[in-house]
Amino acid sequence: MYPASQEQETYQSHSQETYEWSTEVRKALTQIFKLQEFRSNQLDAINTTLSGNDVFVLMPTGGGKSLCYQLPAVIAKGVTKGVTIVVSPLLSLMKDQVSHLLQKGIAAVCFNGSMEPQTRSWAFSELAKNPPPTKLVYVTPELLSKSGQFQNTVRSLHNRKFLARFVIDEAHCVSQWGHDFRPDYKLLGNLKQTYANIPFMALTATANDKVKEDVLHNLNMRGCKVIKQSFNRANLKYEIVPKNPRNMAQSIHEFVTNGYRNASGIIYCTARKQCEDLALKLRKEFNLRAKHYHAALDPVDRDRVQQEWQDGSVQIIVATIAFGMGIDKADVRFVIHCSLPSSLEGYYQETGRAGRDGSVAMCRLYYSYRDKMTIEYFIDNGDGDWQQKERQRHNLRMMIQFCENLTDCRRQQVLGYFGEKFDATMCNKTCDNCMANATLSFEYRDVTETTKTILALVRELQVNKVTLIQVVDIFRGTATKFLQSRGISDLVPGIGAGKALSKTDCERIFKHLILKEVLAERCETNAQGFVMAYLQVSTNRKALCMENLAHLTC
Repeated sequence: MYPASQEQETYQSHSQETYEWSTEVRKALTQIFKLQEFRSNQLDAINTTLSGNDVFVLMPTGGGKSLCYQLPAVIAKGVTKGVTIVVSPLLSLMKDQVSHLLQKGIAAVCFNGSMEPQTRSWAFSELAKNPPPTKLVYVTPELLSKSGQFQNTVRSLHNRKFLARFVIDEAHCVSQWGHDFRPDYKLLGNLKQTYANIPFMALTATANDKVKEDVLHNLNMRGCKVIKQSFNRANLKYEIVPKNPRNMAQSIHEFVTNGYRNASGIIYCTARKQCEDLALKLRKEFNLRAKHYHAALDPVDRDRVQQEWQDGSVQIIVATIAFGMGIDKADVRFVIHCSLPSSLEGYYQETGRAGRDGSVAMCRLYYSYRDKMTIEYFIDNGDGDWQQKERQRHNLRMMIQFCENLTDCRRQQVLGYFGEKFDATMCNKTCDNCMANATLSFEYRDVTETTKTILALVRELQVNKVTLIQVVDIFRGTATKFLQSRGISDLVPGIGAGKALSKTDCERIFKHLILKEVLAERCETNAQGFVMAYLQVSTNRKALCMENLAHLTC
């Protein structure tokens, strides 16, 4: 874990136009990328990497992350110059970005296992030139970690002072907390040790504090600048509806025909067979222009289906989560989840593919508690050790809590998960809970004494390094085995004091106290290299005054 004082979190774009490269940067923006202004925080990220410094960029989907490293790659000035190496998780994403760069006249290449020998030989010969004409090189983490020829080329670029920076795109994949963990990403931390003087840029749209700390730890990006943008996507609407598999296609048909008859959309399913069956039913029974997409399709068929969806000849793409990372389609008007996402990170990223043009878009989730068993089966039978699986179960529990909470603003819950405060009154009825609650009356309960008991309990337990979920169970008196395993006396004041509360209300109180900074989650890397979030009493004296904290809507 890195001291918070070493991080600089930036929430608004800086007007940094005073660098030696500023004129060239502005010219590239307008003449090469055909844009008039930078989006929030883009220029700050660009100036940071051109200054030779490491930077972690956290921007929502559609926030313009790719420009943060593509534009610096064409700038002749800067502390480091030459080739930008971009590590990216999906071949389709890399090919798409390279295609767009070539259309702009920017020399770029994508290295992958399916390259023709002649193309591979030509690409390596281009990188051997002094200086290399290639500006950006895209590579998967697997090829980077396994190809000796590619590693030798990177070493040669560095020795000849033609290595500008390393970019880790979709950086949440580095994290064991992330929903798309890939082992080869963990090896990227070795790059920072080997090329200590080369700046790193890590970018993602989905990272709460635990994921962020894990990424920074695994990449060895010590003391880097953190540029953080609001997660709020005000144009997205959120709703969760009960799931009935028997009438799923009928419900989707009614949803589409009642408001999105000719609009582009994405439907996510867990299983490949489910994608195929649903797409077929939507076509055959309801005459909707829908096709399926998943990893088992032939690559040619996958590219064809995606292109048909991109150009509008296919209205709806029914896909597993293998589809969507890095897609650049602005007019997606709805995203539907037919199955429970395994984490709030995944849910946020997948819904974020809607409404990238800024217009209103709908995010609908069909929820059934039974889906939990399917995900747990995949967790139990998947890769990873006990600790990694327990983190995946934690992510799943958070997702279920989100779905079953019929009281609190959906937007507030999602943003709160990413550590961002949001006033629910600003939702403007753009989620199902706020719509429903607009006509309901509320009972306000004074939980001052409960809060005092919780604070005393957490103070007593925090030396034992306990998580939020563990303390909730202890407070409700359902963690006897855990207490015994830690040697904690069951006579500690506060144990079982919340047994009269439902688990949902108990969790809401704890999360409310975290949002109000009365409690805090402290991230720490343990001896095994995992980032844990431990609950403790906040050191914020102002928050601990507990004024205006006593009342919680129940």
